[in-house]
Amino acid sequence: MQFREYRAGDLEAIFALDQVCFANPFQFSRRAMRQFAEARNALTVVAEDEATAQIAGFCIAHVEGRAGYVVTLDVAAEHRRRGLAGAMMQRIEQQAVAAGCDTMELHVFVENDAAIAFYEREGYERAQVVRAFYGPHRNAYLYRKTPIKI
Repeated sequence: MQFREYRAGDLEAIFALDQVCFANPFQFSRRAMRQFAEARNALTVVAEDEATAQIAGFCIAHVEGRAGYVVTLDVAAEHRRRGLAGAMMQRIEQQAVAAGCDTMELHVFVENDAAIAFYEREGYERAQVVRAFYGPHRNAYLYRKTPIKI
């Protein structure tokens, strides 16, 4: 697996991956994905399968003061359960530290047990419930990792 930063030519591939990784209420529009990935405060990691040259996963975070905020973490189904998500999180956290962050934050849908277990294994702690974060009756947990240990 090769890790690199986002390039403008990646937009269609990451948008398509997000469409298959998340159910409709949690998917980003193409426009939102571009804005997230190309924002001035964006940190990005793209995992490219060297054998196929296909994007296997990606992570986008934003620097917000001294905190890094994970916007999305997507991994193609055929690359799951192999440590790819953890490797991308480690890289995005390294970028956040280099950008001056000492905290990472993210939101997780309260019914996404797999994501909750993953982030807790990665050292994130549940900070609070955010009501209707994803829309009516779709609450999120805010998770935080302080300090970032890489």
